[in-house]
Amino acid sequence: MRTYSRLLLLPTLAVVFACADNDRSEMLEEVKEKAEVATKTAEKMVQAKDEWTEEAMAATDRIQADYIAAYNAEDGAGIAALFDSDGTIAPPGMASITQAGIGAYYDAQFDSGADFKLTVDREGMFVSGDMSVAWGTYVATMTMEGAEPVTVDGRYGSISRRQADGSWKLYRHMFNYINPPPEM
Repeated sequence: MRTYSRLLLLPTLAVVFACADNDRSEMLEEVKEKAEVATKTAEKMVQAKDEWTEEAMAATDRIQADYIAAYNAEDGAGIAALFDSDGTIAPPGMASITQAGIGAYYDAQFDSGADFKLTVDREGMFVSGDMSVAWGTYVATMTMEGAEPVTVDGRYGSISRRQADGSWKLYRHMFNYINPPPEM
């Protein structure tokens, strides 16, 4: 029996033993039946939460894979489409950029003529209700024709939010530099 089920049973048992006027064995039997129903209900809730968490984690994995694919395809509109209507990014040294400007932010980088490659190493993730939080490190490599590749690495944190239709989208995405890009 899980701890929370035992906790549900304790107050009920206290009432049973405090009632000297009633037949304790009948009350105890009724309490046991109700405790079993409460335990089964709690177990179903835990199972549903576990399934919900697995769904959220899988959705967060898909978002990350789609983000990397869109970045490596140099598709600013594809990245912007991963964000919900209230979504923002917070690039290093800049004010937050709303969902409407996210595509343009990335397209400005991609229009530089460099070839971009992004890799991500997620270090952790957790889910709470309709939100998931993921964090880790990234390495972005930019290669201009005839030049040595420039590598920028840093840390990121992303919050995804479940949408009304059940899908998941990025809500907040922030990143910094461990190894800042050189002045160009």
